[in-house]
This record gives sequence, structure tokens and C-alpha cells, in this order.
Amino acid sequence: MKRVLVLSIFCIGLFFSCTDRDDNVNMVNIRIQNSTSQFFSEVRIAQNDTIYENIEAGKFSEYMEFETAYANATLTILTDSTSLNYFPTEVASDSLPIGFYTYEITIDEENQIDLNFRIDE
Repeated sequence: MKRVLVLSIFCIGLFFSCTDRDDNVNMVNIRIQNSTSQFFSEVRIAQNDTIYENIEAGKFSEYMEFETAYANATLTILTDSTSLNYFPTEVASDSLPIGFYTYEITIDEENQIDLNFRIDE
């Protein structure tokens, strides 16, 4: 009987202690996905003057919080051998709602950057 009581208390405690990453979110959270074969020593988001550092090829950065952010952003990327710039063709006027997002960066053979915006679930 004691075991059942202890196990029940443990299960109830475990149930209430589990939280989802969305539970305590109060800002826009953005990470960078490096979908290239190059190492990014720095990715700078111009609108917020925010710098993501040391993103390996094929990997993600950590999320960073922003009060305001947009689906398109002007970027400067420093790789091992060069500096690249991305200027969006469309400018968003509304800030993103609170949540988690990813800027996926790809680079073609001519060193042209493409930014794919994605909502993370």
C-alpha cells in the first residue's frame, strides 16, 4: 500500500513538473540554420544589430530573444574565407508574434545567399 501511495505521489509530481518550451515564452525567439558546407564565424542581423557566432555547417545556432523581429532580415555573414551580405527583396511591416522561428541560410555556387523563414513548432 505504501508503494502505491509513493508511486502515485511521484507520478503526480512528475506530471506537474513537465513543461513545454512554449510555456514561458514572452518574446520572439529566432535561431539560424546553416544549411551550407561552410563554417559561419558570424551572422549579423542588421535590424537588431545581433550577432550569432560559430555556427557549424549543417547545424543550428541557439535561439536568441527579440522584442521585435521580421520574417525577412538583412544579414551579414562572415565565413572562414569571405564576407557575404543578404538584402531581402520584400520588407515585412508587421513584427512576428511571440514564438519560435528559424532563418535557414543557403548559399549557391555563385555565393548568393538565400534566406528561408520557418515557423518552429
